[in-house]
Amino acid sequence: MRLTSMKIVYDDIHRLHSDPSGRHPGSPWRLEVALSSLKESSAWSAVEVVPTPEADPKLLELVHSSNYIRFVDEESRRGFHYLDPDTYVTEYTYTVASRFATAAYNAAIKSLESGEPWLIMPRPGGHHAGRDGWAMGAPTLGFCIFNYAAMAAKALEARGLRALIIDFDAHHGNGTQDIFWDDPRVVHVDVHQEAIYPGTGDVTDIGGPGAEGTKINIPLPAFSGDPQYVWFVERILEPIINAYKPEAVVVSAGFDAYRGDPLTMLRATRETYGYIAYTLRNLYVEGRVRALVTNLEGGYGDGLRHGLREYVEVLMGVKEFRRTVEPREPPRRIAEGLRRILGRYWGLEL
Repeated sequence: MRLTSMKIVYDDIHRLHSDPSGRHPGSPWRLEVALSSLKESSAWSAVEVVPTPEADPKLLELVHSSNYIRFVDEESRRGFHYLDPDTYVTEYTYTVASRFATAAYNAAIKSLESGEPWLIMPRPGGHHAGRDGWAMGAPTLGFCIFNYAAMAAKALEARGLRALIIDFDAHHGNGTQDIFWDDPRVVHVDVHQEAIYPGTGDVTDIGGPGAEGTKINIPLPAFSGDPQYVWFVERILEPIINAYKPEAVVVSAGFDAYRGDPLTMLRATRETYGYIAYTLRNLYVEGRVRALVTNLEGGYGDGLRHGLREYVEVLMGVKEFRRTVEPREPPRRIAEGLRRILGRYWGLEL
């Protein structure tokens, strides 16, 4: 079954957040490559591109502290410079990131009202930004300023919906997890490469007091490839979805796990992104979720061309997906840790 349409938030304003040297991995070319690939897709005829709205600064306080928001504003006014070894701002960064954050919040509400899935294509990134910016002991902001996935989840949570956040960026979404660490109403499932930046997201990280078991981390070793992602979808994601019965899904969609990405070594292919999208599409077309918002995160190579396009085409139903890879369990420590967590907090057998 094909979904009838999708809204995509893209705005040339993102180009105002740019390192003048052109050397930073998080440069404007990323979105230009991603958008160009989508325009070549058969799904494009069902897409409506929406610009960012005017920013509502008060909304930022739903996920970030007033001190951090003020800090970003003040630092942006100073013009281009680095906040830390990874993350820069320009004189426009506060405005640009605020507008994309407002767009993510609004998209969640509009998806709920219209039944359409939304895709936000923001720059700078989002999922490493916690309540006070630097999150869970990470050394940097990891290219991120404001957390778009958290904004969307907050909009849905405020309307009484059970929200599920799925983060499949190759780097752990420490900022998102920080924001919802003590919140049992938001379930956050995060699959990522172990032992790389930001150094968080161990399988034993399960949430704060009263929220234990609602934060589920799946750290995969380098070179895991499609087989371990297939295992993640079949053995972790689908059982959690069936047990939790989310009414809305927010996705942090990073495509830096794609093979050949210069920052990671997970070596996933279209199969991984197609299978995740296939799982989400079934939820949506069967009426099991009422809102679906995807926020583009990382991706610094061919994943932006091939992984994102596969995800959108399968999600929209313009491309049929048939799984061709058999699942393979990750190393014992990870699998056993997940068995204990799912058994204790979810009553599930892995």
